[in-house]
Order: sequence, then structure tokens, then C-alpha cells
Amino acid sequence: MGVPFLHGIRFRLLLASVVLLAIPALAAQFISRMEAFLRGAQEQDIAVTARAVASALSDRPALFPPGGGATGDPEDEERRRIVGLFAAADPVAAASLGRAYVPSEEIERFLDIMGRRASRLWVVDTRSRVRGLSGSLREPPPAKGEAPRTPIAGWLKPLVSLVVASPQVPAGDESRPVHAQIDRALIGVSSTTWRGTKDREVSILSAAQPIFVGDDIVGAVVVEETTASILLLRQSALENLIALTLAVCFAAFAILLVFATRLATRIRRLHGEAEAAIDAQGRIRGDITLTGAKDEIGDLERTIAAVLGRLRDYNAYLEQMASRLSHELRTPVAVVRSSLDNLRSQSPAGEARVYLDRAGEGVERLSRLISRLSEGTRLEKMLESAEREPFDLAAVVRGCVEGYRGAYPGRAIELQAPPGPVPLEGVPDAVAQLLDKLVENALDFAPEGRAVRVVLAADARHARLSVANEGPPIPPAMLPRLFDAMVSARDEGRGRGGHLGLGLAIVRLVAQFHGGTARAANLADGAGVLFEVELPLAPSRGGNEGALR
Repeated sequence: MGVPFLHGIRFRLLLASVVLLAIPALAAQFISRMEAFLRGAQEQDIAVTARAVASALSDRPALFPPGGGATGDPEDEERRRIVGLFAAADPVAAASLGRAYVPSEEIERFLDIMGRRASRLWVVDTRSRVRGLSGSLREPPPAKGEAPRTPIAGWLKPLVSLVVASPQVPAGDESRPVHAQIDRALIGVSSTTWRGTKDREVSILSAAQPIFVGDDIVGAVVVEETTASILLLRQSALENLIALTLAVCFAAFAILLVFATRLATRIRRLHGEAEAAIDAQGRIRGDITLTGAKDEIGDLERTIAAVLGRLRDYNAYLEQMASRLSHELRTPVAVVRSSLDNLRSQSPAGEARVYLDRAGEGVERLSRLISRLSEGTRLEKMLESAEREPFDLAAVVRGCVEGYRGAYPGRAIELQAPPGPVPLEGVPDAVAQLLDKLVENALDFAPEGRAVRVVLAADARHARLSVANEGPPIPPAMLPRLFDAMVSARDEGRGRGGHLGLGLAIVRLVAQFHGGTARAANLADGAGVLFEVELPLAPSRGGNEGALR
């Protein structure tokens, strides 16, 4: 019977290999902490930049004249605004300001000097007009010789989102800074703010600082940067991590699957050989194939092979012991019998005659026991050398029953058999011996005056020979073991000539030789026992039926 996959070695090794999936989880935690650290560093850096720009623009009243920088000439302001729009690094942001964009050439030149890559700087006066705009939040194209940055592979994005979640920030406008942050800066409150973009994975970080002229606040500086660089770093690390982890996991799964399959195959082969090495009667019929492996399974193979070898030797000793005992006991029994015969020839009388008769009965009983000791071995050797021949089972059974009626004139033996032949192929003498044992066993248990019923039936494929008798039922626990050697369900001393529990073992031996089975069961009413042997019919051959008749 095969082992279910969920209980097998392969499944358990694969389950153990799932521990490898802890690698991306631990690495993702590290990447999350690294991203948080980079965000904190970026927040401090942008705040320092905003403070530096604000300090550079402070105490320079010429940049923020009391009139707000207005010349009073609308055409001049419009001209400067249009020039600023075309010169702006972020024309979309500049265009969204409308007439609130009043650029100062000096401030914008200064911002161009102070600006950083992928950052945007705003200078706003107290009238909420943008006096300077420099830089853009768009990632600049890669420099010459620098590999372009590609977004994470589409099929990896769901895995990345499962492993590392992007920080949640409120949505915002990408084209201009947060108005409330500017208002706080114009009243002297420095701040840093995160807001979202159209891309849910990219955020904008802005820092605002007030600009002073003396003790008066004349404007505010807003420095903005995106987290695109951090995102690309995180995506690159995660993409490499997940791809490498998946490759390692698949390789580990494949190696473990091959290893577990090899282990399971070796264990399954060892299990099959060990199961086939011992037959239903406990005899050693096979052996273990030694592979020469040096591992634990190899040690197990050698141990089982050694155990089977010792069992084979012990079984051979047990099988030969009956023959040796019968051979060794025949001589002293013959000596005792001849001595008793010599004593009888002297015609003793009285109690001496009684003792001689009892001793003679004991010697005869001992002779029958000795014959039965070697009966099974002799039958097995006969079957090994016998040639199979077609015969009529019904004729054999009828002849045997007629013989039993003559041998046991005081006992009733009933026969029920089909009128026609029942063709079998095998050894008719062995089948007759099988029936002898069944009938002898039934006569031992059947009460005096009760009939022993012999029934022969046949269908298209099998013949069934059964012997039933009234008497005490067999304990259910004994039924599966009745056909084992040296096993008996009868009381001590019951039966003629002693009993060694070998009769039913011979029945099973003959049945198996002919490809059949033997079984025992209590009758339905509990008043007796039924022994049944099922034998396969001989294959039909032309002219066979006539030969049997």
C-alpha cells in the first residue's frame, strides 16, 4: 500500500524548504528600515537646503523691495513673466501660476546656482507672488554612459506589494507647493511636509523656511524633492532580491524534490523487497538487493539482509527438525515395539498382559506422531517434483468418500457433488490427501451419530470443496491462524493418534500449490464448523472432457 503524498518524505522535505521563503521577508524588513532611514535623511537634507537658501536670501532688501518688486508698468511685468515662463525649468508649474508668477532675475539666477538635481525651489513673497522658480521634480535623463533606470518588472510588482508596502501619504498637487505650508512659513514657522502624486508609489517632500530682512519676514523659500531616487533604489534592491530568492527557492525545491524522490524510491524498493521476502507462512522466499550505499538506508538494507539470512537459516533448521526427529525416534520406537512383541510371544497373563497392551497402544500412537512429523516435508518435496496432470475432481472426491465410509463404518459421511466431471489440473494424490485431512479433522470434532457433510460445487471458473461438521465452534480469534503449522484449536489429547496441528497446514499447502485458497468459518447457527477450499478449474482443452470420463 502506497504512502499518501502528504505523509511522505517528499512533502515533508518540501515543507521544510519553505523556510527559505523567510529570506525575502527578512530582507524586506531590512529594506523597509533602509527606506525609512533614507526618507529621514532626505527630510533632514532638504530642511538644511531650505534653511541655507533662506539664509542666503535674507537681509537683502534689494531683492524684496517694499513695493513687492512691482514697477508700476504692467507691460514690463508681463514681459518679465513671459520671459520667466520660457526660461523656467518647469514650464507646467510656471504656467499654472498665472499672474501670480512675477519672477525676479536676481532671485532666479541665485536659485539656479543653489538648485539641486531633481529638486524644485520656490521663492514666494508676502503677497503670495512667486518671485523665483527653479528646477523640476522630473527625473533628469541618465548621463552619457549611465545605464537607464527601468521600473520594476510588471510580474514582480504584486510580489513587491505583498512584501513591502509603500508609505501612505495624503494626495497633493504636483504643480505647486502646499499653500498652507507657505502660509506657516510667512508667519515664521518652518516645516516639512509629505504629499502624494499621481504615481501612488512616489511622494513629494517639501521644506519651507521664512526669509527675513531684519526682523521682518519678507518671503518664504520652499524646496521640493520627490522620493523617486529612493523608490528606484528600493525597487532595484527588491527586484534583485526577489528574483534571486525565487531562483534559489526553485533550485532548492528541485534539488529537494529529486533528493526526496530518490530517498522515497529507495525506501519503497526496500519495503517491497522486505515484504516479498517473507510469504504468508513466514518462510523466507526472497532477499534484499544490496546497493552498496554508505548512508543510513544502506545500513538498513544490510541489516535487513542479515536478519533475513539468519531467519532463513533458522527456518531451515525448523523445517529439517521434524525430519531429523522422526528419523532419530524411529529406531528406539522399533526397539520398543520388538521388545513388546517378544514379551507378547511369551503369553503373559493377568496384569502383565494389560500393561503390555497399553504399552503397545502408546507405541502405535507414538509411531503415528512420528509419521506426521515428516508428513508435511514429504508432501512438499513431492509437490516440488510432481508433474501436473488433468484429472476429474468429482471422481477423486467420490472415490475418497467411498474409502472413508469403509474405513469408518460407524460414522455417517454425506456427499453432495455434481453429476458431471469437474476438471482440474494438478496432482490428484495431493488433493486426496487434502480431503483426508479435512475429513479426519471433521470426524474428530463431530459428535457420535452426527454426519460429516462433504460438498463439491463448481461455477464457470472455480471448484469449491467444503467439509462441514456439527460440534463446538472455533473461537473467532483462532480462525485466521488455523491453517498455520503447529496451531490447533482442539482440546489436549483429543483426536486419534495424537495431534501436532499439521493437518490444516497441509490443506493450505496443497490448495496454494493448485492456485487456490483455504478458509475456515463457523456455521451460521453456531452448531458446527465449515472448512472450504477453492480451486481454479483447468483451462478448457479440446477432448479433455471425454478423457476425464
